[in-house]
Amino acid sequence: MRQFFAIISFFLIISCSSTPKFSNDQLSKEVTVTQIKGGYSIVPNCYNMEKGFIFYPGGLVNPESYIPLMTDIAKNANIAIFIKKMPFDLAVLNPNGAKNILEDYNYIKTWYIGGHSLGGVMAASYVYENQGTFKGLILFASYPVEKKSLKDTNLKVLSILGSNDGLVDINDFNNSKNNLPKGSIFKIIPGGNHAQFGSYGKQKGDLDATISEKEQHNIVTSYFSSFINN
Repeated sequence: MRQFFAIISFFLIISCSSTPKFSNDQLSKEVTVTQIKGGYSIVPNCYNMEKGFIFYPGGLVNPESYIPLMTDIAKNANIAIFIKKMPFDLAVLNPNGAKNILEDYNYIKTWYIGGHSLGGVMAASYVYENQGTFKGLILFASYPVEKKSLKDTNLKVLSILGSNDGLVDINDFNNSKNNLPKGSIFKIIPGGNHAQFGSYGKQKGDLDATISEKEQHNIVTSYFSSFINN
């Protein structure tokens, strides 16, 4: 339990109150973004709602900040995405936030879950407490806590980190691989950083990215699409 709170404290320290920085012109017209109870849905037009992905935002980051990336993913991976809005933008205050989405969209049969930074920690925690609910876990600059290890599950896992992430300790990240199932996929984005998983500008303590936000989103989308569809 001590390690759990240490990791939560770390992600809270590196987090900062962040607002969205993008225009609607950036968003694909091939998906529909809707404000729903407790967040946002992003659904490809005329989609049959076969697969769903629940996303937990990073700590103190406005959930709207992830709409550009999630719009790209929904379009290219052909999946319905639900960005969960958290109390005070902190997933730690509502780790079970996925429950209402699962209930409201119970006609979706194949589910994935994930999150960015602190959101990823809490998404992994929710998976641990609800094993068998999700086919896969996608972590963006994040990792699970040792006390809630997923290494003995059949879960599919994709973990993505930017090479210029100044906020995730690479040693902690590498050690956390022992808490994920055998066969988990780990991807490093050359030149990517922590903040560019969203669209909210620079983040204190982060390193400068050497690729654009759009380039990082394109790479993440490609990794996600391959993971979902293979």
